[in-house]
Amino acid sequence: MDERISKMMDTYGEEEDFFGKVAEESIVKAETKLGVKFPLSYRNFIKRYGSGGICGVELEGIQGDLGASVVDATERWRKLGLDRNLIVLEDSGEFARCMYCAEIREDRVFSWERGGAGLNPRYPTFNDYVLDLFKEGIHNW
Repeated sequence: MDERISKMMDTYGEEEDFFGKVAEESIVKAETKLGVKFPLSYRNFIKRYGSGGICGVELEGIQGDLGASVVDATERWRKLGLDRNLIVLEDSGEFARCMYCAEIREDRVFSWERGGAGLNPRYPTFNDYVLDLFKEGIHNW
């Protein structure tokens, strides 16, 4: 993960902002439920942090035996027409930030609005997305 992200988390993070490390079997269970493999950049994030965020912004993820918000959010958006090869990283209610599954070999993060007018590329990489999300949270905190 990008050092700048780690520094933001160290500086602005509070106790219990992130769920914490997640076992491999929890990740595989979530992937199986969605029928996809998570992209490596996202997989590394959830393996280390589970889910969470700083300064009021959060990423969907896995909460160990408690469940997987990434599964819940992705299933909810799929009912609205989201492609089955995408996973939801952030559910704002009006739009979702999402990534293609690992099989597609695409690290960009996209925005998809309710009504499914199409995917809009937003960030070139997962790390760029997390950096911007956390900067926005810090700025608005």
